[in-house]
Amino acid sequence: MATNDNLINFLKPSSDSSESLYKQLSRSLNNAIQEGLLSPGDALIPERDLATSLKMSRITVRKAIDQLVEIGLLVKRQGAGTVVSENVDLVLHKNLSSLNSFTADMKKRGLESYSRVVLREEGKASPKEALILNLNEGDLVHRLNRVRYLVNEPLLYEIAVIPASIISITSALDNSLYELLESKNMNPVTAKQNIHAIIADDNLADKLEVTPGSAVLFVERRGKDANGRVVEYTQSYYRGDRYDYVVELG
Repeated sequence: MATNDNLINFLKPSSDSSESLYKQLSRSLNNAIQEGLLSPGDALIPERDLATSLKMSRITVRKAIDQLVEIGLLVKRQGAGTVVSENVDLVLHKNLSSLNSFTADMKKRGLESYSRVVLREEGKASPKEALILNLNEGDLVHRLNRVRYLVNEPLLYEIAVIPASIISITSALDNSLYELLESKNMNPVTAKQNIHAIIADDNLADKLEVTPGSAVLFVERRGKDANGRVVEYTQSYYRGDRYDYVVELG
């Protein structure tokens, strides 16, 4: 474990960043764990002392810590305070029985997520897209490719195709696609998903920041609204070391 002074210097927020203080601290704590400044089993500096040293409120410090507790990187133990988890590899369990967006899923867990747009374009539907979305070949579709992040780590690469009659290229799609569809009463309420394991090629590995050849979960989804209309065709590539899927029966 790094000395307290070294750790405090590592965790100090940047005055040039527009990001909130708790997000900066959460990100820095995660980096400190990933880079070995904090090792499994190490006790974190008490919240009061951390807040004083970083010139933050205890509420801000607690919010940052609670986010990392939620995803299993930190653990709160009676009498020992907050310690680094013995298993610092983040694995999120995705319930196949629920139909929600990545943004909504992270919010439900009390976590902050963000996206990096790789591609946003409007163009003619390919034969496959037209078939899946029940469009005429050549009808316009909106394509949105995004890398989805939690803390500072990419969790999945998502390729979404939506009929342009629903969403235009000028639509605000920085956050949740499902929220935008819901505002139009066209959010998916049923979906068919195909899931299988693949190996990341160089391009996918670069987007997910993994080694080429790493295991990836590929999920292909066709979502229908309440009227039975196919409103989304999504291909998602989940990091195999960060996600697994569960099904609740009964």
